[in-house]
Amino acid sequence: MNERSESKFTINNNEASDYENLVNQILARVEELSSAGFEQLITDLLIRMGYEVYKNAQRRLSYSAIHGIIIEDGPGYKPIYIQTRKLKRGSIITSWDMQAFGDAVARKGGRGLLVTNANFSKPAQDYAKTQKMILIDGTILARLMIVHNFCVNVKEVVEIKSIDPNAFSDYEIKT
Repeated sequence: MNERSESKFTINNNEASDYENLVNQILARVEELSSAGFEQLITDLLIRMGYEVYKNAQRRLSYSAIHGIIIEDGPGYKPIYIQTRKLKRGSIITSWDMQAFGDAVARKGGRGLLVTNANFSKPAQDYAKTQKMILIDGTILARLMIVHNFCVNVKEVVEIKSIDPNAFSDYEIKT
């Protein structure tokens, strides 16, 4: 591809700053939610992302509590067990904090999805890899909300188009 036909996308400092501001605004609003509100937000986001989520009817406050289940594939029934942890912003979840949930998921033979508005320590991330757990921290959560237009408004859409030099190769050229 030559330089003229190559499309270039650059993000300027103002756009990056606006994006990070939006991430921070989302996290500030999430911090205002109750634990039950946070759990419902995560359920609704996962549904927006196209997953079928079954909420656990039992409300348990223990760290091993499973708040919902995603069925990854219908016929094979591979469950992903969901737990949400709404904490103070800037908090760190350690591997020790995750062990009860990890053990509960391991006993059921599925995979775990732990979603928080906080952060995960490096040992927690390492532990998750060994336990078939997916971790979503606050920043990833906010970015997923932006990507899926969840709890955000689209203010402007800009499309910049150029000709595709290969698009006309399939058509007869006049001679």
